[in-house]
Amino acid sequence: MVTQNCIPSKSKLRELVIKSLKTQGFRIRREHIVLPENPTKESYRKLHTLAVEKKLSMAEPHIRRYENTLIEYIANGDEIDVYNISPKIVLVEPDTENALLFRYACLHWSIPVSAGYGRRLRFLLVSYVN
Repeated sequence: MVTQNCIPSKSKLRELVIKSLKTQGFRIRREHIVLPENPTKESYRKLHTLAVEKKLSMAEPHIRRYENTLIEYIANGDEIDVYNISPKIVLVEPDTENALLFRYACLHWSIPVSAGYGRRLRFLLVSYVN
């Protein structure tokens, strides 16, 4: 573990990064980070498990107080009848309940959301039962 008062040496930092990558399922070959052979959707999820857990743990204190309300917006798969829905795209405005719902949903995706381009557009696809 690295603390603010302790800056690791270059070799120690390298060792920590390699250890973290290996823990996540990456392999290191000849100084290159290598994905698993024949990666599947599940293997990609596994590679991102630590990042997802970290984002959840950092957001948990703020988002937990809203969880019971937000979870009501999310359907279980067996509750969805694709022939009996009316989907609507909703722009997520800052500082709204939709913004909290968007954040909550993002935190529970198996691949963490980055702040990169394209991910800055925030929309929800909501559906109301006919």
